[in-house]
Amino acid sequence: MQPDIEIYLLSCPTPNIEAWLTDLFGPLDAVPSTETGIKFIAHYQGQHIPITILEQAAGKRFTSVWFDSEHTPWANDIECAEAAFASLGCEVRCNMASWEEDEELDPDLWWRINKNGAGPYIWR
Repeated sequence: MQPDIEIYLLSCPTPNIEAWLTDLFGPLDAVPSTETGIKFIAHYQGQHIPITILEQAAGKRFTSVWFDSEHTPWANDIECAEAAFASLGCEVRCNMASWEEDEELDPDLWWRINKNGAGPYIWR
C-alpha cells in the first residue's frame, strides 16, 4: 500500500468531486479550510482519511485530490485514478513514479486516463 494517494482531475467541478467522495465514503467531516485547499475527513473501514482538494493545483484547469492515508480503498494512485474516471468522466492523471518501484522513471512520466483510453503520458 502507498502511504498516500494523489490524483489530478482536469476541468472537474469541485462539487462533483465532493459528491463522488460522499458516494464513496458516506458523509464527510469538514475541516476548516485554509489557503491549502478544502479539507475533509472521510471514514473507511474504521480508519480516518484526511482528504485535501486543491483547485488550480497544476495550472488553472487541474484540481488535486490528496488522500493523506494508506487506508484508502485503492492500492495505488492508478487504481484511484481509474475509480475517479469511472465515476466523474473527466480526465485524470497521477504520477507513475509514486507507485512504481523503478527509481529510473522520468519524474515527468504520468498515467493519464480520459475518453480516449489510458496510458503513460509525459506531463511537463
